[in-house]
Amino acid sequence: MVFWRDRPLAVSLVAACMVAAIAVLDRRLPFGVPLSFLYLVPMAMVGAVAPRWHILIAAILCTGTAEYSDSFTWNTLEGIPRDLISFMAFAAGGLYIREALLKVRSEQLHIQALEAENQARREAEEQLSLLVGSSALAIFTLDGNGFIVQANHAARQMFERSASEADALLGKDVSTLIPALGRVSHRSNPERPLRTMMQAQGLRNENTPFLAEVWFSTYNTSRGPRTAAMVTDVSDDFREREEAAMEQLLNSSRLAVGAVTHEMRNVSTAIQLVQRNLQVTAPNLSTTPDFVALQQLTATLERMATVGVAQAKRTAVVLPLQHCMEELRIVSHAMLREHSIELQWDVPGNLPQVWADQHGLMQVFLNILRNAQTALEFTAEPQVHIQVQQNETTVLTRFSDNGPGVSNPDQLFRSFWATPRTASFGLYLSRAILNSFQAELSYEARHPGACFIVTLQVARA
Repeated sequence: MVFWRDRPLAVSLVAACMVAAIAVLDRRLPFGVPLSFLYLVPMAMVGAVAPRWHILIAAILCTGTAEYSDSFTWNTLEGIPRDLISFMAFAAGGLYIREALLKVRSEQLHIQALEAENQARREAEEQLSLLVGSSALAIFTLDGNGFIVQANHAARQMFERSASEADALLGKDVSTLIPALGRVSHRSNPERPLRTMMQAQGLRNENTPFLAEVWFSTYNTSRGPRTAAMVTDVSDDFREREEAAMEQLLNSSRLAVGAVTHEMRNVSTAIQLVQRNLQVTAPNLSTTPDFVALQQLTATLERMATVGVAQAKRTAVVLPLQHCMEELRIVSHAMLREHSIELQWDVPGNLPQVWADQHGLMQVFLNILRNAQTALEFTAEPQVHIQVQQNETTVLTRFSDNGPGVSNPDQLFRSFWATPRTASFGLYLSRAILNSFQAELSYEARHPGACFIVTLQVARA
């Protein structure tokens, strides 16, 4: 077979020689036995290597040769039907051999492809099994009724099953481990498979709860519907986020209360000054009950304003500014894109480490971007440009926009100054947060627009 496929010219020559030999033999035999059926052998050889039109030409040549070499007398009435039958027989034999061999070749290629696919599937399954088994994520699969059919080592550890209980999770209802996942339909729709994630409560041994994030998807197999689920324990992350949010809220509240008490002290000082002036200009008024009551109220206000409310104290640490700016880029792109604001990012890739508090610094950055977003609300083709420059001791981050700018920059960082559209209390808090770790927030006038500069101290080794 390989010889025939690789050498069609040689096979055709051999077939031609066989046709010639059969013709000579047919003419020289003394008895009148026709040998036309022998031409099927060279036709089969041609059919194994030649295309269809070559086979038809060979059938015509064999028909002519057979008619010439046999002992039958040719006439119109007998010769034409005999030649037609011979041609059909030769052509059908050659075409049949050709299609049969093509079918065999196709099946061989198909078998080879299946073997390669099965080998690749076995290798992928081995790699996947190794990956799942060594993964730190708890991974298990469920059947259509929500019962566990496979679980890795991390899943047994998460739900507190020891290695000796390797099969303890198999066949267990997932609702006893993650009740919310047990309420999900595990009957997969082939056209709309379910792929999503959720936060839910998980239950360890003795029903000890923990917070879990679950990524799961449904799919169909030959053994029925399946659900693949990956579970992580985020209890510690959740607690840390809540503690950080609470600390940030308390710090901001302390700063706000500090601003209020500062304004109260200013008002109390002004009232005391007016009282002293009245005592000088109208001495008789100072002995009246109303004036005495006013002095007592002023003293009370002064005591309230001097209650020791410490400002937020943040512990500055050595912060990789590059990582912080990458997080800011992700957040700012999504934040500004929602309001059709173009972000121009001009930040080098080799930023140094600085002294800062990560949560406080990110809060300041986002507050500046929110102010820019508000200022650009009615600006055509709004843009925000974030640029970082550094020297040996400081890193300057500039936030500039092409909005209407600031009409009263001298009042910008006062605690309760406000315009009809925006209030500067957020900027007052932002400056206080930066000052708590020796950073600075300043304003630079632009025409058009505005520019706020955050100056951070470089952390030296």
